[in-house]
Amino acid sequence: MSPWLEQLKIALEAKSNKENAYWMTKYMRNQFQFLGVKKPEQMEVFKQLFKSYPFPQNYLEIPNEMLDLPQHEFHYLAMVLVQKLKKDWDENVLDWVEKTALRYPWWDVTDVLAPKILGPYFLKYPQQKSNYLDRWMASNNFWLQRMCIIYVLDYKDKTDTADLQEIILQLASSKEFFIQKAIGWVLRQYARTNPNWVLQFVQNSSLPALSKREALKHLKS
Repeated sequence: MSPWLEQLKIALEAKSNKENAYWMTKYMRNQFQFLGVKKPEQMEVFKQLFKSYPFPQNYLEIPNEMLDLPQHEFHYLAMVLVQKLKKDWDENVLDWVEKTALRYPWWDVTDVLAPKILGPYFLKYPQQKSNYLDRWMASNNFWLQRMCIIYVLDYKDKTDTADLQEIILQLASSKEFFIQKAIGWVLRQYARTNPNWVLQFVQNSSLPALSKREALKHLKS
């Protein structure tokens, strides 16, 4: 374990809280172990220690070490760290995103990986987008498919509506809650930028009732 990560581990363990850990584990349906350190405290510790971050030659080395630790706080901060290392990103970050989503398949992981890492990466390197999205869409893994939907959450007027429409319609028949919810979420978010497009798309498409309800939550039809 790197000395920097050892410092982070010691600092977070010092703030551990058994009661918080119990409720955090329960909230996440027993998917993960927790120290019981809430996100504001996690970020406070992280920001302080990032000032002394060693920046190893392999920028994914320490994030990978963090993923190997059992407590979910380290998994979350690994994703935060990768965001901080944006200037070092190359295609390896896409494989890292995929492996992380498969290793820890849950909504709080995909919902950081997709808009905060995939989104900015694909804006910078759009030529690499189709190779990964096509493979993930064909994977039948709904967590990878969820990322294909929500990576554009922060795109606003940079959203490619043709791509968005194609992905949504490919998954519109899915019975999976996390897919239906993601469709509604991404449409509701894009409606802040282009409400007319979203309204017309929802009215003219066969979408699950949950997706429609979520998409139109703040719109008048």
